[in-house]
Amino acid sequence: MGLCILISMAAGQEKNIPDATLTLTATSVRLGMGWTWGEGHLTLLDGTEYDFRISGLDVIAVGIRQAIFLGEVYNLNAVQDFEGTYRQTGTGVAVGMGRARQALRNAKGVTLRLRGAVKGVDFKSAISGMKIRFVED
Repeated sequence: MGLCILISMAAGQEKNIPDATLTLTATSVRLGMGWTWGEGHLTLLDGTEYDFRISGLDVIAVGIRQAIFLGEVYNLNAVQDFEGTYRQTGTGVAVGMGRARQALRNAKGVTLRLRGAVKGVDFKSAISGMKIRFVED
């Protein structure tokens, strides 16, 4: 029984290894409903890099803020799966004292775990959803 538990724990740890990393700079403007836009950089484990843009509807709030995020990408089976609409997963969200952490997932199961710094008027809300599209050369 103990061996089964150890094997399960090791398998669970493997799922925590990211498939890629990203950097993301986002600006959000809100008065009632808000809008978020920005750009980022995806780096696969083999060193391949992709630039992307984000846009998306944000939560109801008032304020202007800029956020710079670093993050890990999980469940990325194909690079094309990275594009799409991401929604807040409901876990890992905390904003305060200028620091933010949150997790977002798209319909293909790709999960982003973001951490970063937020500057601006409104520290009450985090990005609730966003669309990611690769930048075409």
